[in-house]
Amino acid sequence: MQARAERTRRVIMTAAAEMFEARGYLGTSLQDIVTGRQVSKGALYFHFPSKEDLALAILTEQHQLWPTLISELREHQPRAIHLLLEVFWRAAGILRDNALARAGTRLACEHALIGASAPPLFSGWTDIVEQLLREARQQGDLRPDADTRVVAEFLVASFTGLQRMSALKAPDSDLHEHLAVMWRHLLPGLVKPERVATVMTDFPALDQPPPAASSSC
Repeated sequence: MQARAERTRRVIMTAAAEMFEARGYLGTSLQDIVTGRQVSKGALYFHFPSKEDLALAILTEQHQLWPTLISELREHQPRAIHLLLEVFWRAAGILRDNALARAGTRLACEHALIGASAPPLFSGWTDIVEQLLREARQQGDLRPDADTRVVAEFLVASFTGLQRMSALKAPDSDLHEHLAVMWRHLLPGLVKPERVATVMTDFPALDQPPPAASSSC
């Protein structure tokens, strides 16, 4: 019975995520979420008494994305700068493939509309990135003059902006390609000059020249 209830809960969250991603928080109603799906309003209200509860559940799950990735990857990526790149790369793949993750990002952008109880997604991610940047400095990879808090906020904002632009641009827009371009431009300003080439070589996705710009008539 418990497993069935959990499956129903996931179905509701996935349906809600699709609507939140497409229409945003204000543009989505509980009726939208159940229409055309094998979920009754009674089941929806049992698991989520309000639209705010649904949004909070999605945001809470998304809030754990980066801590979970770091726990999984740290053993295989002992250098913080490599771990930082890998976390961004894996997060991009999850955002590409998972509607719930994409909805979490959009809902985080609409944080003020949901309520004070919504977890601060972006500040949480920023804290994680800042900690990795500090570790990278201790390991001798980061430039000593880099302000880790400012850089962390910039990286999270840039990543979020790339994800939102990629989603709006086209369904098949390659977020990984945009992310690789971002890092190729940013790493020379973050990493010590003598370490830049090694960092890019150690992360094969970045050790490639950017694609040539195509011209159109």
